[in-house]
Amino acid sequence: MTKTRISTWLALAAIPLALAGCWGDDSSDAPAVADPLAAVPDSATQSIAGTVDYLNVLNQNQSETREAIDVTAVVLPTSDTTEPQAL
Repeated sequence: MTKTRISTWLALAAIPLALAGCWGDDSSDAPAVADPLAAVPDSATQSIAGTVDYLNVLNQNQSETREAIDVTAVVLPTSDTTEPQAL
């Protein structure tokens, strides 16, 4: 082989190696944002307005693939004086 042909093959072999460094890990080291629907927030158990707000958030973020939220231990607030609110 001639020197030109060897140089061409070396250059062609170096191109993929050089480009391999261009597609590194794009993930950031920022902390993961907690899923707001992973658990019932304290505000939903402290006031009726908080419960309605939580139900509205649930309604806006419907998903067929999300795991069910365990609400067996949740005690929702009640009031005899608060007017009913539309959901």
